[in-house]
Amino acid sequence: MTTTLGPFRFVSFEGGIADLAAGSPRTDALKDLDARLPQPNSLRRAWDDTKAAVIAAAELLRAEGLAVSERLGLYVGQQQIALEYCSKFIQASYREGPRMASPMYFAESVANNVATHLSLTLGLRSLAQTFIGTRAAGIQAVIAAREDVESGLVDAGLVVVLGVATAVTRDAYQAVFYPHRRRQPPETRFLRGAVAMLVRRDGAADPAISFAGVECRGTRPQQQVDAVRSLVAGLDARVPGGVRLLDSALVMCREQSLELLHRVRPTISCGADPAESYALDPFARLLLDGVQHPGPGGRAVVCLGEEGTAGLLALSGPGRLVED
Repeated sequence: MTTTLGPFRFVSFEGGIADLAAGSPRTDALKDLDARLPQPNSLRRAWDDTKAAVIAAAELLRAEGLAVSERLGLYVGQQQIALEYCSKFIQASYREGPRMASPMYFAESVANNVATHLSLTLGLRSLAQTFIGTRAAGIQAVIAAREDVESGLVDAGLVVVLGVATAVTRDAYQAVFYPHRRRQPPETRFLRGAVAMLVRRDGAADPAISFAGVECRGTRPQQQVDAVRSLVAGLDARVPGGVRLLDSALVMCREQSLELLHRVRPTISCGADPAESYALDPFARLLLDGVQHPGPGGRAVVCLGEEGTAGLLALSGPGRLVED
C-alpha cells in the first residue's frame, strides 16, 4: 500500500511559499481572515492563528472536492497555543478579579482548542487528535494519520500544522536564546501560519510518504546523536536512491542542534530561512525546497524536537501545492 501526503494548502501572515522563497514577505497576506472563513462559524473571538488553520483546511477540502464524512480524521500538530490564553486569563483575574475576567480566555485555554474549532466549523464527525510540541509535533500528526489510514480506521486524514508567535512564545524564546540580553532582547521574526494536507492511499498525484519516524533516546548530546542516526539509517534503508536532506533545528538551542545534525550527516540547507515557526518549520522547508529546487527527486527533513525528540519525514517528490 502506498500512502501519499498532499496536496498542501499553505497560508501565512507573510504570504505564500513563493513569497517566502523570493524573500519578499507580504504584510497584508491574511488581512481578510474573517471574509475567507466558512459561514456560518463561531470564530469571532478565536485567535487569528486558529482562523488561519481553519482557512487552510477549508480551502484544501474545497479545492480537492473532498466531502466531510465520518471517514475523514483530523490530526493537528501545534505548539502550546493555549498557554497564551492561560496567561491572559490569569493576568485578567489578578488585575480585575476572577469574576470580571473574560470567560473567552478560559474557553480558549483548552489544549486542543484548535482541533475543536476545526471540527465545529467544518462539521468533522470522526476522530480528532492533537499533538503538542515543537519541531516534531507536525510529523507526529502525519504518522498518526498514516497509521489510521493504513489500518482502515479512516479513508483519509486531514493534517493541520500551525506555527504561531504568541507573547509567551516570544518571551520564552528570547529568554533562552538570548539569556544575557533580557532587558533589550533583539527582535526575532516568527513565521505565523498554517499548512493543511491530506494523507490518503494511492493518491497518484501526490508524493508517497517514503519514511516517517520519531525517536526519543534522551536529552544528552550523544543520545540525541544516536536518535538522529537511527532515523537517518532508517531513511537510507527505505529510500536507497537517496534524497535531498534538509534540517530543522530546535529553536531553543539552534547552534547546538545544527552542530549535532552536522555531526550525524552533512545536511543540505533549503537555502531560505522561513523564520522561527516551530511545528510548521519542517513543512515550510519541504515546500520551500520544492519551489527553489524543482524536480521529481525525493526530499526529507530531519528535526530535533523538545526534550531530545528527533523526527524525520521523507517524501518521494515535491509537495503539490493548492494555490490561491
